[in-house]
Amino acid sequence: MEEVAALLLHSMRDPASVPGLGAEALDDVLHAARQHALLARLEHDLAGLGVLQDLPEAARRQFANARVRANANAITLCFEIDRVRRALTDLGIRIVLLKGAAYRRAGLSVARGRVSVDLDILVSVADIGRVERTLIDRGWQAAEMNRYDQHYYRDWMHEIPPLVHGERGIELDVHHTIFPPVSEIRIDSETLLAAATPVGDGLWVLGPTDMVLHAAAHLFQENPAGHLRDLLDLHDLLTLFGQHAGFWENLIERAGRHGLGRPLYYGLRYAVDLAGTAIPAAVLNRAKALFAPNAVQLRVMDWLVRSAIVAGSPGQASAGVLPRFMLFARSHWIKMPPAVLLGHSLVKIIHRMRGKSATDTG
Repeated sequence: MEEVAALLLHSMRDPASVPGLGAEALDDVLHAARQHALLARLEHDLAGLGVLQDLPEAARRQFANARVRANANAITLCFEIDRVRRALTDLGIRIVLLKGAAYRRAGLSVARGRVSVDLDILVSVADIGRVERTLIDRGWQAAEMNRYDQHYYRDWMHEIPPLVHGERGIELDVHHTIFPPVSEIRIDSETLLAAATPVGDGLWVLGPTDMVLHAAAHLFQENPAGHLRDLLDLHDLLTLFGQHAGFWENLIERAGRHGLGRPLYYGLRYAVDLAGTAIPAAVLNRAKALFAPNAVQLRVMDWLVRSAIVAGSPGQASAGVLPRFMLFARSHWIKMPPAVLLGHSLVKIIHRMRGKSATDTG
C-alpha cells in the first residue's frame, strides 16, 4: 500500500498519533484527509482527545475551516430533510432516511464531521409515483434526460431519476430499494421498511442490521476505489451496533435473507484489515463460511481493495490505475446481467461518439 495511504489509515485509526508527525508527513495527512472528505472527522476526533493545540498553527487553521464547512453542511442537510418531510407528510407514508441523512437525523457518531452532497430517502415501491408527483408539485425538478436514461432509472435501477429543488439546488435521490432490481440480488424492501426505526417527526431510519448491510452493499457492490470514508462509516456502524445484544447473529441472518452475504463479508474483512474494527472472531468465521468467495477471488479482491480504496496522491496517481479500472468494471458486472450490460455500454459509447452530454448512468 502506498506510503501516504498507509499514513492516512494510521492517522484515522489512531488520531492521537497525529501531533507526533513530522511537518512533511502531517502535510500529506492533511491533503489526503481533505481529498477523502475526512478532514472534519479527523478534526472532531483530535478535538475530543484534546490534542488540537499541539499541532502547528497552519494545520489548526485547516482543521478549523473544515469544521466550519462541515457544520454548515449539517445545517443545510437538516433543513432539506425538514423540507422533504413537510412536502410528503400528508401522504401518510413511511419516509426512511438513508446514509448521511440517516446518520445525522438519528444522532449517530458516524455523522461527526461528515459532509453530504445529496439527500437519500427510501419509500415503498407502491408509493414511488405519488412521492415523485408530490415532490415535483412542491418545487423539485427532474434533470433533463433522454428516453434511454429515463428507461435506465425507471426500469433497471433502485431509484427514480434524481430531483433537485429549484431554489436550493440540493440533489434528492428517492429510492424504492437499496440495490438495482436488474441485478441478481433481490432485496426484500418491504422488510427493510417494516424494520425501520422512528427518529421523530414522521421520519425513520433503517434498523441497525439493515443500515450496516446498506453501507456494505453501497461500498462493495459498487466501486470501493477512493471510498475510504465509506469504509470508516461502516467501521463506526459496526463498532456502535456491535454492542447491542443479538446484533451479530441478526446481521448474518439478515444478510442471507437479502442476498447481501458477499458484500457483508467484504465489509467485515476490510473493516478489520484497514480500519481496525473489533469484530468477534466467531462472527468473522461464520461470515467466511457462508459468504466468502474462493481463495483466488479473495486474493484478487484483497489486492484491488488495498490498492485502490485510498485514492492515490497526485504524484503517484498512476500506481492504482489498473485496480481502479478493475473495480469499476466489477461494479458494472455485478450490477447488470451480461446482455443488459453490453447494451448499456454500447449506448453510452454511442452517446459519447455523438458528443452528447448524456446523464451519467453508471
